[in-house]
Amino acid sequence: MSELEQFMHRTMHFPKLVTCALIHYQFETIHPFLDGNGRLGRLLITLYLTWQGVLEKPILYISYYLKKHRQEYYDRLMLTRDTGNYEQWVSFFMHAVIEATEAALNDTKRIIDLYAEHEALLWKQKGISPLATQLLRKLLYHPLITIADVAQFLDISYPTAAHLVQQFVHLGILQEATGQKRSRKFVYHEYMKILSEGAEPKLESYPD
Repeated sequence: MSELEQFMHRTMHFPKLVTCALIHYQFETIHPFLDGNGRLGRLLITLYLTWQGVLEKPILYISYYLKKHRQEYYDRLMLTRDTGNYEQWVSFFMHAVIEATEAALNDTKRIIDLYAEHEALLWKQKGISPLATQLLRKLLYHPLITIADVAQFLDISYPTAAHLVQQFVHLGILQEATGQKRSRKFVYHEYMKILSEGAEPKLESYPD
C-alpha cells in the first residue's frame, strides 16, 4: 500500500486515465482490507480523477459499467495478475470510462431539461411566490428536504414554507417521502430518479 501511495503521487509520463486504470487494478490486487475493497477501489477511481483535475466534479459513475460486465471485469483483473497483460485491462477500463462519460452527459442534459420544465411550470402558476424558483434551484443541491429546511434556506416563516412546499407537492415537483404526519420529508423525485438510475442492484454483486 505504501508503494501504491507513492505511485499515485509520482509524476507520470503517460495519460492520467491509464494511471487510474493501473491504480484501480493494483488496489484490487493488494486487497488490503477484510471487507469493502471493491467499493473503495471503485470510489478511488472518481477521487483520483477529481484530484488530478480530469474531472471538475465527481460525477463519473464507472461502477455501473463494471456492474453490467462484472464477469468480464473479474476475468480481466485475473488475467492481468496471471499473465502481466496490462494492455487488455487498460483497454477494458477505457471502454468503461467512455460509456460512463456518455451516461453522465446524457444525465446532465436530462437534468437541465427537467429543471427548465419545472421552472416553466412555476412561472405559469397564478399567485405562486417569487421564492418558488429559488426553492427549485435549492432542490438541485438538497433534493430531500423538510419544511424547516425550506424556511431556513429562504429565510421565511414556517407556515409560509409549508404553503410553498404544498404547492410543489400539488404540482408534482415534490413528493412526501415518509408517510408520516410529523417530521415529514419531501423528495425531488424525478431528479432523484435520474441520479439513482443504474445504482439499484446491490453492491453484493461485486467482490467486496
